[in-house]
Amino acid sequence: LNLKKENRFKITPHNDAFVELDLNAAEVRTLIALSGTPQPMEDIHEHLMSKMPEAFHCRSDFKERLFAWLYNPNSVDKVFDKFLSKNTYLDFYNSEIKILTTPFGRNIKVEEKKAQNYLLQSTTSDIVICNAYKILKLLSGKRTNIAFTLHDSVILDFCKKDICLLKEIKSIFEETEWGRFKSTCKVGKNFGSLKEMKI
Repeated sequence: LNLKKENRFKITPHNDAFVELDLNAAEVRTLIALSGTPQPMEDIHEHLMSKMPEAFHCRSDFKERLFAWLYNPNSVDKVFDKFLSKNTYLDFYNSEIKILTTPFGRNIKVEEKKAQNYLLQSTTSDIVICNAYKILKLLSGKRTNIAFTLHDSVILDFCKKDICLLKEIKSIFEETEWGRFKSTCKVGKNFGSLKEMKI
């Protein structure tokens, strides 16, 4: 995560290319999921912007304001408060002993003001790790393998002979017990030159 962008070009695959699958606005989707709301299939930012067209005209401004609201426990934003809950953590948090128990059974000692952040980050990470393991099993005996995971994405060291599996791999990566989390797919000859590819 701290690697300088110029050094990403030095990371190369052993096979033909890197393929990165990246969950779209993963933590916001986790928040929606844990709130019991169905997952939108379109880009999450565009979906939310369509519900509040009077408030936003620029996607980058929207994202900046959304994440400032989401990760600051003291932030109040009536626009987002109307559609998303910052109190989802209360279903998973024991305030007496300050323990957060995630849907994956992780017990995390955390102050209440950080509980929502920990819930979303930990649950999102576990979703990615669980689905990466399912992909690993699918790739057993293939040249393509998982190079590494990076928070809400999985990076494959991809052999072009396995291209017929890519659609299935993407489907496995997106499927969660809370519905399908949309993902993007990027491909490149090194980790610094990944370009989006439609599947």
